Amino acid sequence: MDPLRTPDSLRRLLSPRSIAVVGVSAEPTGFGARTVQNMAGFDGEVWGVNPKYAGQMLHGRPCVATVADIPGTPDSAVIALPRTGVLAAVEALAAKGCGGAVLYASGYGETDLPERAEEEEALRHRARALGFPLLGANCLGFVDHVRKCGATFMPDYAKMTGPARGVGIVSQSGAMGYALMQAAERGFAVAHMLTAGNSTDLDVCDLAAFQLAMPEVRAIALAVEGVRDARRLLLLGEQARHAGKPIVVLKLGRGSVGAAAAMSHTGSLAGATEAWSAGFKRAGMLEVEDFDALLETAGFLAKAPPPKGRGVGIVTPSGGAGIMAADHAEFAGLELPQPRPDTAATLRASIPEFGSPRNPCDLTAQVATNPKLFEDCMEAMLADDQYATVIFPIVYHNPATSPSRMHTLDPMAAKAGKPICIMWMSESLEGAGPEAADAAPHLALFRSTRRMMDAIRLWLEHHGAALEQAAPVVAAPALPHGEATLMEAEAKALFRAAGLPVGEERRAADAEAAVQAASAIGFPVVLKLDSPDVAHKTEVGGVQLNLPDAAAVRAAFARIMEGVHAHAPGARVAGVLVQRMEARGAELILGARRDPQWGTMLLVGLGGVQAELWKDVAMDVAPVSPARAEAMLRGLKSWPLLDGFRGAPPVDVAKAAEAISRFSAFAAACGERLEEAEINPLLCRPDGCVAVDGLLRLSGAQQQPQAKREQAELEAPAEA
Repeated sequence: MDPLRTPDSLRRLLSPRSIAVVGVSAEPTGFGARTVQNMAGFDGEVWGVNPKYAGQMLHGRPCVATVADIPGTPDSAVIALPRTGVLAAVEALAAKGCGGAVLYASGYGETDLPERAEEEEALRHRARALGFPLLGANCLGFVDHVRKCGATFMPDYAKMTGPARGVGIVSQSGAMGYALMQAAERGFAVAHMLTAGNSTDLDVCDLAAFQLAMPEVRAIALAVEGVRDARRLLLLGEQARHAGKPIVVLKLGRGSVGAAAAMSHTGSLAGATEAWSAGFKRAGMLEVEDFDALLETAGFLAKAPPPKGRGVGIVTPSGGAGIMAADHAEFAGLELPQPRPDTAATLRASIPEFGSPRNPCDLTAQVATNPKLFEDCMEAMLADDQYATVIFPIVYHNPATSPSRMHTLDPMAAKAGKPICIMWMSESLEGAGPEAADAAPHLALFRSTRRMMDAIRLWLEHHGAALEQAAPVVAAPALPHGEATLMEAEAKALFRAAGLPVGEERRAADAEAAVQAASAIGFPVVLKLDSPDVAHKTEVGGVQLNLPDAAAVRAAFARIMEGVHAHAPGARVAGVLVQRMEARGAELILGARRDPQWGTMLLVGLGGVQAELWKDVAMDVAPVSPARAEAMLRGLKSWPLLDGFRGAPPVDVAKAAEAISRFSAFAAACGERLEEAEINPLLCRPDGCVAVDGLLRLSGAQQQPQAKREQAELEAPAEA
């Protein structure tokens, strides 16, 4: 796994003081020409490069014949040439001492032509050998709004007048990145925008890491399609934690192509979408599900300080708007505490009797004629220490008066040290009012009540996360060579060696051996089919429970053999496993599988035969600490079953979490050999837990030393 590029190594490329545009022409709509035009507000030097126009002024900037003729050394360059001219331009710019280049050219690996992919790979290797970073290829460029550097071929950058602070935008898709950037036309605060395109050299992780180092960037909006190694996002998340800046992420292409049915339940429960979501959560990133939420949420987090409370207050001139806001707050799991006595006294003294001095606080339409009523009530709610934020719905947009309302609210929010969320309900969506809210440093504008409440929830969760201890380290297990599917007894022997609680069991080749094993273990017992070819034993009648004596064991052995011969006649059969009949308890599934992007993924959920029926699971990147394992359990819908539902004794959650943690460490230690591992069920009771079934499937690949080092990086402490 490559380390993230350091911000200093990219500063000249992405936040330049001078820039060359290679391939500029006189045609005003050409990509090079548009790039030069977008530098109108840039206070650094800009040179065009094109031998056809050498010695002329193009679009207000001087043009030279070749890169070697540039009178200075450009920090950055835009290569606006066809693909066939890119490598020569890279060589010339590197020789000139330039700090890196943007590549507009397409026609590389995105064509699916093998020779073009090879050409792009050669370009990557050459750029890295030169120490010359590349943005692109097949990208739209970047915007450094702080320096007014519009290094992009998209037109009309000059219209983007929003404050140069707040959000950094990183997108693989150039069009989507610039669509977000255009929020600066309405006053939204954007500091920087980067598009990765093919990620020939720099990927979204490198680009976002650069923005984290910019003092003007307070939150990042990240649109991800895919990366070569998703574990680099964990490194990015760690940098974001150190910087104290949130990353809001949207995953494009959420299909579960990688979730083909496997031998275990885990294979059908752990899809590609779930793996990405688990990985983002492990990285400490805040995932949103749609494009509309990405910038709204990042903009809110860029403005919002750490919350001073956990509740949400609502102040509204419309009872209906207050009810709608309260509904969505409840749907999002947010608290709506009632005002404290001193707050309530202020509200009662100010609000007409036909209003409501509660939360939601209904000021009624009197707010339109009594500004002091509005100000007194808003300040009282902001001062109440229960509320992390106060919501103010806009139900009527008057372009003449709405801006003054925003100008009144912003200093109130600043004084309280709390953001005010503007819930824009009016279908008059544009104009001076929303622009004033966007530009205000302490107001967050939302055009969707649902998105607003989701953003508040993510904000509270982000600041409520706690640091945890590292996961346990398990020595690499002694795995059999080559591709293999381990039968239950063999898999559980490895689990036992890793410190997992595994019950006593014995193998028996025939009925009489099964009786002898049962007598040694103690009745009642369980008999299970012992076969490497039948993963789901219950489907062939291969599990016989609660056998009280020798006669029952003999009869059960016969039933198992009849069932496997009838339903899986070609299966290899070694006999049965004889196990003690464990006392009843809550059943969990513990699964692990190798994800092509994230490495070893852990799955925990409701177990037994119900696993695939209910699909109540939590996922994370392995290994996890016991604290993180317990958080996974508490996040399950079935958590009440573990916590003493309807008077039942609660299970020993600490021991269950320890078992989950050790299982995850074992799976991670298997490295690239792991295809999938499963314990189903892990039987959990008040006196502990025990693994009563298991499976382990291995690939033939041998883990390399570098992969072992990469796995060790994932064992570092992370946020819960």
